[in-house]
Amino acid sequence: MPAENGVVYTKRWVVDMILDLSGYIPGSGIVDKTIVEPSCGCGAFMTVIAERLSSEVLSCGREWGEIAGSVRGFEIDPEAIAVTKSSVAAVLEQNGCPEDTATAIADAWITLDDFILSDVPSCDFVAGNPPYVRATEIDREKRDRYCDALDCMTSGCDLYIGFFDKGLDILREGGVLCFICADRWLQNSYGKCLRGRVGKKCHIADLVRMHGVDAFDEMVDAYPAVTLIRKEPAAEPLRFVNCSSDFSGDDVGAVMEWLSNPCGPKIGDRYQAFEVSRPNGADVYSLGDIETVSFVSEAREKLPDLKEAGVRIGIGIATGCDDVFLTEDENVAEPSRMLPIFHMRDYRRGHAERKRWLVNPWNDDGTLVDIDEYPKMKAYFESNSERLRARHVAKKSGGCWYRTIDKVIPGLADRDLLLMPDMAAQPDPVLSHGLYPHHNCYWISSDEWDLPALGGILMADTTRRFIDAQGVKMRGGTLRFQAQYLKLVRIPRYSEVAIGVREGLREAFEARDREKATRFAEMAYKEAMR
Repeated sequence: MPAENGVVYTKRWVVDMILDLSGYIPGSGIVDKTIVEPSCGCGAFMTVIAERLSSEVLSCGREWGEIAGSVRGFEIDPEAIAVTKSSVAAVLEQNGCPEDTATAIADAWITLDDFILSDVPSCDFVAGNPPYVRATEIDREKRDRYCDALDCMTSGCDLYIGFFDKGLDILREGGVLCFICADRWLQNSYGKCLRGRVGKKCHIADLVRMHGVDAFDEMVDAYPAVTLIRKEPAAEPLRFVNCSSDFSGDDVGAVMEWLSNPCGPKIGDRYQAFEVSRPNGADVYSLGDIETVSFVSEAREKLPDLKEAGVRIGIGIATGCDDVFLTEDENVAEPSRMLPIFHMRDYRRGHAERKRWLVNPWNDDGTLVDIDEYPKMKAYFESNSERLRARHVAKKSGGCWYRTIDKVIPGLADRDLLLMPDMAAQPDPVLSHGLYPHHNCYWISSDEWDLPALGGILMADTTRRFIDAQGVKMRGGTLRFQAQYLKLVRIPRYSEVAIGVREGLREAFEARDREKATRFAEMAYKEAMR
């Protein structure tokens, strides 16, 4: 994806689909309504809008001057604006609009300004392809202004969140917003506020998920979806279309037909179309193939989450300077200060035998040790003083320059733990004892579940389905097994799992047999969800 302004251009068949889905159709009175295009680029949407307005002018006997106020477009790139104005004027002229009038209309429609910070009039439609700019790449001063201007925009939000938020602000009641952009906000933490807003006085009516689809003129990193939001309370389930990567304009007609009249699920060669339940408030959306969404939705209704099932989740320790705090030399400090550590990346790269220690500056009561009581550790830390003191956590903590970011949890290494990598294609819990988890993995413990049996159910494909349906995807289909997503997993209570199934899960985990684990996990779920 081009880095400059996060701009990529949308293919014509996608533009037509978005405008059709929005109801922006010639002959329906669009001359008398207002559409806003918040990021015009080089005119992929604006030229099609011009075509549709021209058609209504010609077929309905309207005057060209009447459409001067029908469109508002915004763009921050002067060169792109020049291209768009020229293209729009050319479309109008080709349809019979006088040259001077066409030029004046194009000038009236398109403004060199930042949509989010502009005074935009209320409108009936907002449509387009917002730029995809990650939070860390937004100019800091402008980001602060965005956060001040919008309720759902925080410093951790990617830019497109602001386009959704501002777009909903300017929509009239009953109006429609339809974007093609990343769908991460439906499932990640920074989208929570926007999800909550959409769950109140407006709703997602249609969602066409197009991960991997050739929808743009250039390859993009973000996973896109066509999202249509109506500014009115929801009266029916969400209409969802899950597209395979070879979905194309040839499939749009059948999909549009189903969206207009969803009589039961429709399964095509390159898509699945079905209705899904709306989440409560700001909860994440369950999305994916029909079998996965059905399973996850039923489990969410009938089964407890991990905490309710007696399972604890936490993250391993973050130090802020692993090169100093983690060492393969167990003699750099006093033995009581050396804590054996589990390093997930060593394990996954086939180096499970590699030994590392955390130089531990914490007492069991959560206070920092008096460094003068441990001269060997003091000498080691002071030899790395410049690096340790330069850390943000050290500057913020005054004299506590030798602290790690996280505190060590007393007794955690003495428990049996399941350790889960933070990113993987499949859930891959590892049983550990006597090692403290590093921050690139999440630890799981339980006083109710037999841990190997729990490991069996967590390594099963049933767990992958929860993360796949409710978690943000990474490039290549890698899943995130972070605590925020693991907490969304539902499992049966241990007391409800038959003894034979428990044994099967345990044996599958110890043999690292995912197929067997899935077979027994499905038995456990089936019984618990009756």
